[in-house]
Amino acid sequence: MTMKWNPATGTVAAAHGCLPSGCLNGQTLWIGNSWEAAAEGEGLAVISPRDGQALLRIACAKADDIDRAVVSARAALPGWRNMDGVAREKILRAIATGLRANASAFSLLETLDAGRPLRDTVHSAERAAGLFEFYAGLASKIMGRLAPQQSGRTGLIEYEPFGVFAAITPWNYPLSNAVTKLAPILACGNTVVLKPAELTPLVTLLLAEVMAEAGLPTGVVNIVTGDGATGATLVNHPGIDRVSFTGSTATGRTIAEAAARRLNGCILELGGKSPMLVFGDADLARAADAAIFTTFSNQGQTCTSCNRILVDNSVREAFTHLCEERLARLRIGDPLDPATQVGSVVSHGQIERIESLVRDNGGRTIGLPNYRPVPGGAFIRPRIIDVTDSTSPLVREEIFGPVMTLQGFTSDDQAYELANATEYGLAASVWTSSLARSEAARHRIEAGIVWINCVHALSPALPVSGHKNSGMGSEYGLEAIEQHMRLKTTVQMSGAWASPFNND
Repeated sequence: MTMKWNPATGTVAAAHGCLPSGCLNGQTLWIGNSWEAAAEGEGLAVISPRDGQALLRIACAKADDIDRAVVSARAALPGWRNMDGVAREKILRAIATGLRANASAFSLLETLDAGRPLRDTVHSAERAAGLFEFYAGLASKIMGRLAPQQSGRTGLIEYEPFGVFAAITPWNYPLSNAVTKLAPILACGNTVVLKPAELTPLVTLLLAEVMAEAGLPTGVVNIVTGDGATGATLVNHPGIDRVSFTGSTATGRTIAEAAARRLNGCILELGGKSPMLVFGDADLARAADAAIFTTFSNQGQTCTSCNRILVDNSVREAFTHLCEERLARLRIGDPLDPATQVGSVVSHGQIERIESLVRDNGGRTIGLPNYRPVPGGAFIRPRIIDVTDSTSPLVREEIFGPVMTLQGFTSDDQAYELANATEYGLAASVWTSSLARSEAARHRIEAGIVWINCVHALSPALPVSGHKNSGMGSEYGLEAIEQHMRLKTTVQMSGAWASPFNND
């Protein structure tokens, strides 16, 4: 497939050209390496936010469908968990190769399905392949250790897979979100039932066949499409050993409560309201570049977006002017146009949510760029809002849209107070030329990841761990291995064991 877009082909035809043939008639449940329709129900329409066209109708899995998927994953578990780590590594590397071979299809599907600009999605498959390769390299290197014991006794501490995972992904980065779950789950010898977001399931359907063609054994990965009820049924299935979820804090809390009742644990990557602190000694031009990028890339639909800008009052006017200049130059419009930098948000419902937060919330709009939306698409004009009320929902609630807020501070202490005045603690960005200030910032900011003079510097080797209401557990890094395996201790005596109750 070529990445040159031809409007005459139509978005629906282009999407169908990328999808497995089994999906085109509503068979979007991947169970035991085959496509199936849901046992009941009419399914759900997947609408492209680019132009409002229906791309596909997906199955909406119910309890019986989920049960079949879990049974499939359970049946595949012994063979996969007992497979030599080197063999698992080869399969994961083959999946990475398959991702690269199908990069154009993944890119086009993600743009049509999620509204992300083509200039961004062309890199999606490469990033996903890198994640698979990182965890492939660890699959054969998961080791236990011997613990010192008294003479005649050996203590062995080792890791083993949890079993069957339920993985639920959000709609904002469909391919990356799916692979972030799958790569460590599979590297550690677990099997999985994955539910993609109902708004953006298409790349996950293509990924299923890529994994099968790479040699992933039958039943190791199963995919069930559907809505929130599908996810709830999956999370509460008695055959699930652990849950990995990325999404809203409210839903994450419900999942944590369900996991607590069943004592099977969960990994949660949740919401954020991340600050960017711009001190008076910062390189303002670079900070403004970063503020525009972090706020408006992917239309602001990024959990780690540092779109809550806190700026020293001594440079506030100058910094605001720099941001406004850059906003005016953004190219906003058709996500299939390679020149577009900001595309559509995921749905018209998301527009309504964003506008409800912006409307009458005590802010002054100081920047609105021109843009050329596609008729019928879910487009919203990006904006910068000057906020003076620190209790405004604009600076306390996750907007998840192309909206930057600006607040001023007069001292370092006030900057940290404002930065931490949120229920979230996912990420933060700090801009300063002072080494002492950057050292202080990383200790005083309550967040799982702090970027100093940069933003969105992510790597498979660096863990992301939400603090406060931004989640529990870690994704990425070596730390993710520990989240996807459990410890087992074995003690072995080399001689005869004598009971302490023996009086002889």
